[in-house]
Amino acid sequence: GNLIFSLFNGAACSRATLFVEGDCCCCDRREVMKIRGGSRPVSSRTSKSLTFHLRTQRQKVVDWCWFWTARPKRCSGLALHTNTKLGSGTRVQSMYLGLDFGTSGARAIVIDEDESIVHSEKVEYGAGKVKADDAGGGNCSTWEAALFKLLGNIPGNVSRELRAICIDGTSSTSFLVNRNDWTIQSRPLLYNFAAETSTVNRVKEIAPEGNITISSTSTLCKLFTWLYEDGIPRSDDLLLLHQADWLSSLLLEQPDKAGVSDYNNALKLGYDPGIKDYPEWMKSRDFASILPQTILAPSTPIGNVSPSISDRYGINGECQVAAGTTDSIAAFLAAGASDPGEAVTSLGSTLAIKALSTKRVDNLKYGIYSHKLWGDLWLAGGASNTGGAVLRKYFSDEQLAELSSKIDVKSTPQTGLNYYPLLTPGERFPIADPNLEPKLDPRPADDTLFLHGILEGIAEIEKLSFD
Repeated sequence: GNLIFSLFNGAACSRATLFVEGDCCCCDRREVMKIRGGSRPVSSRTSKSLTFHLRTQRQKVVDWCWFWTARPKRCSGLALHTNTKLGSGTRVQSMYLGLDFGTSGARAIVIDEDESIVHSEKVEYGAGKVKADDAGGGNCSTWEAALFKLLGNIPGNVSRELRAICIDGTSSTSFLVNRNDWTIQSRPLLYNFAAETSTVNRVKEIAPEGNITISSTSTLCKLFTWLYEDGIPRSDDLLLLHQADWLSSLLLEQPDKAGVSDYNNALKLGYDPGIKDYPEWMKSRDFASILPQTILAPSTPIGNVSPSISDRYGINGECQVAAGTTDSIAAFLAAGASDPGEAVTSLGSTLAIKALSTKRVDNLKYGIYSHKLWGDLWLAGGASNTGGAVLRKYFSDEQLAELSSKIDVKSTPQTGLNYYPLLTPGERFPIADPNLEPKLDPRPADDTLFLHGILEGIAEIEKLSFD
């Protein structure tokens, strides 16, 4: 955005690294922008106010325009939106915590201002801990336990320097809570839960043709599942929260009863990042009060950690909890892609593919949708149900390592097995078919050939996705 700040005179300025916090004029998000000294000559004899228009990629300034405004003045540091003190004083190193909640486990990574990792840890949920059909709400208890275990294992000298915490979760994983006491009011439905045809048809009756919400795995279809299939009575107390929304709220003293989410997680609920609002066809419905009312850009501060969280885990009381995002978008950002046309494949329990685009691309026929990123950039792509979860069903880590070393692609470039590896029927992308059957037959007697065939099938799905 347009940031106006003063650069004080003196030789220290040319060696300093400025960390500037401000609002981006393109996407309304708050950014921490890094400007290394020496990028622009600074006079050691005069001080002036300098206005930058910054374009950032992954918190690095990559382009700017500037103009000078004569205003002789001595100052002791950065004048706007910053806690950084420059000059003779010692600046405290700030830390930033990212928490990733995936299909099989959760991880925490703390970085410093130079984006160097100072702490990382992963916890597994455990076999059977996260269930596709969780009538008792045990999934939420598993996620909560993982969150607090990860927080508790951060070294004290790191946790007390935390400046911000941001959480990502699996896309469209969600449930209902009571907005007054935050108790769970529905079974949590995971990212790959496919609603019944009758439920999807209810959504089709009100949603425009081709809208992302008419996908059987959309969050709106999950809401209709709770209301119409599970028979949960409508109430002013009900509030829909995504996995990342709820986990973030556990760190706050008083979560917003109206509900807070981010525009990446809210996309499959029906929120339109193009207009920065829910569409009119949703706002006029009786279920509209259940939807989270505040939708923020990812990384926007929501509030400070609660005193109880601060005391329990030794976290700086001024540490901010920021609006989150989805796990596949977090993976894209972590991979470092920054130019339109670049794409990232994330192979975890499932297979997600995102491509950076200057245009919004949505095609429900193939399960393609676009997330808002920053400025005029979009992330187009989708997620397949194939991936590491299929491998985990048939092989241990030791078996994967041993059998993979035996695969000889030179002597057997193609197995001819033509697998479509899925755990259960149903696919989201690049074939949007809730009834698509897995194809893992015939199974050869040679486990090496079987593994080769599965890996080949996953690669073919990736190729089909890009095609």
